[in-house]
Amino acid sequence: MTTFIWNGQTVVDLRETLERGIDGVVMPKVKTENDETKHIARPAVIIASVRSGGTFLAHCLSNHPQIFCDRGESLHYRSLWHTHLTTNRAELIYCLTHMQGWRVSMCKLTYQQAFLREVWDYIREVPVIWLRRENTIRQAVSVLLNQMARRGKIQRPQHTFKRVALICVDLKPEWVLKKARVLLEQDRKAEERVGPLNPLALTYEEIVGPASTLADGAARRICEFLEVRYIPTLACELTRINPQPLAEMIKNWEAVRKAIEGSKFAHCLEGCGGKDG
Repeated sequence: MTTFIWNGQTVVDLRETLERGIDGVVMPKVKTENDETKHIARPAVIIASVRSGGTFLAHCLSNHPQIFCDRGESLHYRSLWHTHLTTNRAELIYCLTHMQGWRVSMCKLTYQQAFLREVWDYIREVPVIWLRRENTIRQAVSVLLNQMARRGKIQRPQHTFKRVALICVDLKPEWVLKKARVLLEQDRKAEERVGPLNPLALTYEEIVGPASTLADGAARRICEFLEVRYIPTLACELTRINPQPLAEMIKNWEAVRKAIEGSKFAHCLEGCGGKDG
């Protein structure tokens, strides 16, 4: 496997692995508009709060003919890369953001992953799309449901390409408010670090369009930021897991609503009849 030097260190070149395949499975060759150049792509990263549409955005951008975007969480301990490759985090992100034959090469990272010291030292030098969520209450509920699913209390995928049954559960009001406060604080700390990088700042509410498409306004801004051709109908096959109003998702909604009304998150109630991810 080829190696090269970055920042004084030897870096494993993952491109040969991608072309050769993993465990004998050959990766399909995808033709892009600039295949003939064979130039290394410009790097970029998505830094996203949890349950803010980061995976949806990565999937949509991966369908742009000039963009390579890893669809999963590259640094997750169960990711394809961690399972099959031996390399450190910074090397992995460097390689995923320097693929051949694309205009832009990028991946998605959560706050926790992005702010690891060795990773942050690299990505703070590249263009960043910063994604968060305006409605912190809906985000908090989405995170809580995801945690319940991981503990086996409910049957719920984290992401899916198929429709799932609607759900209705009891959530303690203090759980919802506590999680919302944690998420708000995470956004505040992220802004302190990401803000000085002049990122393209977007929200879940801005990027999600109808029928699993990237909203047109967000698509235009992203394509301009990444300096790629504007594509009007970027989409993916991911399905929203929690599309119903919170009043239909939470059995004890009245108790939760009253708690929210008396908190600094009261403004979030305006969006609780809309969409969720």
